[in-house]
Amino acid sequence: MQDVTDDRSVARSYERWASAEADDRSPRYAEWARGVASDPALCAAIAELEPVKRQPNLLFAAARFEGVPVAPWTEVRDMIAGAWERIRATMLARMTQTNEARRMATMLPAIAHVRGPIALVEVGASAGLCLSPDRWRYRFGPGKYVGDAALPLLETQASPSTPLPERTPTIAWRAGLDLQPLDPGDPDTRAWLEALVWPDATGGVDGARVDRLRTALAIARREPARVRHGDLTTDTRALVEEAAEHAPTVVVWHSAVLPYVPAFERATFADLMAELPVTWIANEGATLEIGPPAPWAEPGDFVLRRDAEPVAITDPHGASITWLDDIAR
Repeated sequence: MQDVTDDRSVARSYERWASAEADDRSPRYAEWARGVASDPALCAAIAELEPVKRQPNLLFAAARFEGVPVAPWTEVRDMIAGAWERIRATMLARMTQTNEARRMATMLPAIAHVRGPIALVEVGASAGLCLSPDRWRYRFGPGKYVGDAALPLLETQASPSTPLPERTPTIAWRAGLDLQPLDPGDPDTRAWLEALVWPDATGGVDGARVDRLRTALAIARREPARVRHGDLTTDTRALVEEAAEHAPTVVVWHSAVLPYVPAFERATFADLMAELPVTWIANEGATLEIGPPAPWAEPGDFVLRRDAEPVAITDPHGASITWLDDIAR
């Protein structure tokens, strides 16, 4: 029999997620999360899953993948309950692999100082959509453009002290690792990644993010990056060694990956990054301990780190970057 304390733990985690993650970004998902938290039957069903599979992101994406519309909780609760077995199967089979291309705009300033060609390695690469920073143009605010005007545009709001690159990086070689690589040419990949896009502030489908995703998928289909099946703690070293054969500077970057890695493995990975001759760019949740603390970050923020040192706060989906010198502390 399921321990009722697990049910309560699920309810508390969904309440916390609504407050820290969703309230300011997606009121619809905040409503759904609180709906789950107040529903003992759903909490009990979720509590039967292993902890890594209990995430609100995963549940809501799986529900939408299985046909649940983006609608008020009162309209979708019974649909989720009625389709639970299919939704549960999708949650067990899949992972949260959002692959938001705009995060590249918030990570690029961390390598603005790098000169010459680089070999780019991404861990948790999903469909490889964040392995193509050279195939976009960027707008960091009014008049602050980087890249060829003929390329599709990624926009983020950068604070005044943010170091902007003079040009997009020259990438001599690129590859990624993922526990479950996705094929950008597979219709199921597109459907799953679209299901992972949060509803917007109006409560509806975020059309701008969906359009950006489809553009990124088109780029990845046309010029696919190598994304290999592998684990970041055991397979990154070999990939970095291969990358170093192609360029004098190896950049390892990732975003929204480490929450799904156990704490002891995160520590092992951080030690590996300190040991290897790479520039390490981590764009991860503020609550993760992978370097010096960042007490000025709010729970829902991401902290951008270069070689473990915090350099900026970023929006989790790439909408903004605030460099350390511009943060009120």
